[in-house]
Amino acid sequence: MKILLMVVAAFISLSVDLLMSHADSTRNVTIKSLNVKVYDTDASTAVSMPNSEYSISYVDSEGLQQSLTSGETDSEGLITNVELKEVPTTASKLEITYTMGNETRGYIKNLSTDKPYTITFGKSIPEGNVISYKTSARFATSGEANSYTLHYLVARMNYYYNEVVNQTTHDIQVAHATDSSISEFRNQPINLYYERGSFVDVDNGFYRNGHDRSGVADIVLSDHASLSTFTDYYIKHAIAHEWTHWNLVRTANLPSGSYKNHYSYNEQTTTSYKEGGPAFVADMLTHEYSLADVDSEAQNDNYNGVNRLYGKSIIRTVEQVLYDLLDVSSNNENEDYFVSESLLNTADYTNEQISEINFGVLYAQMMQSKAKNLSEFLQYIQEKYVTSDTDKSNFQQVLTLNGLSSTGDFTLDADGNLLTE
Repeated sequence: MKILLMVVAAFISLSVDLLMSHADSTRNVTIKSLNVKVYDTDASTAVSMPNSEYSISYVDSEGLQQSLTSGETDSEGLITNVELKEVPTTASKLEITYTMGNETRGYIKNLSTDKPYTITFGKSIPEGNVISYKTSARFATSGEANSYTLHYLVARMNYYYNEVVNQTTHDIQVAHATDSSISEFRNQPINLYYERGSFVDVDNGFYRNGHDRSGVADIVLSDHASLSTFTDYYIKHAIAHEWTHWNLVRTANLPSGSYKNHYSYNEQTTTSYKEGGPAFVADMLTHEYSLADVDSEAQNDNYNGVNRLYGKSIIRTVEQVLYDLLDVSSNNENEDYFVSESLLNTADYTNEQISEINFGVLYAQMMQSKAKNLSEFLQYIQEKYVTSDTDKSNFQQVLTLNGLSSTGDFTLDADGNLLTE
């Protein structure tokens, strides 16, 4: 009996020692807040990585990568309140790999590898095992020239892609709150491709069948010989434009159609509309919903003595008409109508709020109306939102000022001659 008790005591002692040994060899690490931003040469221009997937790992004593957890950053790009269980005490540093994008929005991908761009940040584990850290950093890939610039560029693409999606979603949501017949926006992911040295100095593009003809729609942002082309404005404008093509194709099945430029005449009115809508969206999201400086361009355009826009099937004309349906106050144009006017008590809203609602209404209805040209869209808008006699008069004034017929059709050909039915 005495021997048995000694064996049991020894077993208990061994178990306790093993538990204590295990406790001593691992610890829990808490990430209370981790905020990493990316820059190239100027830290004041650093951008965050919002709503982006991440994975956290460490390198074990044998040099092998061991995964701990994964997730998605918040809307500000932070990783918060993450508990990492049983991290070996031999691991002195965590590796946090950020992926440029997420599965509900899409990813910023490399054309050659078809893989999302990633950025990896190493963070030492502090003595108290609680991480609360904020930094701006440069990132490079060993052996790759200009990789600091590349990482910053794809981080900015990721940042503005997220901003375009969020801003549009918000505006459609406030439009839905104003008009319940507007459906809540349901995003469908699409990948955005970019690679240094590919598609150089050509137009950005939305490819309904994929740039590689895979049958999967995608977007390609072209490269440019001069990286100075990639201003914040340029990146956001390009993404907003091409992403809107995707939304209008998947919801309204807008057709394809080639064109020369935004001021060239298009025999096919569908071409002017399917390009004018995305051009309007991109300008609104990058100009704070205002084209006040060019509000009367359709009336006053004078290129070598010719007005290229008034009454003509031109991409820029479509954009001008859509803007007239959005702007709350006319700028020397003598038109007094905006699309949500019959829905709102305007005294309860600021002009900025009304502009957001108007933008949301127009974006949503370009999708829901399934209109294929400007005339179809304007007739749809007129039926839904132009209700009072005053509205009807003011709406017709918008059409007249832009040289359109009472049904929203273009009235002039490329040479300025009246079109005949």
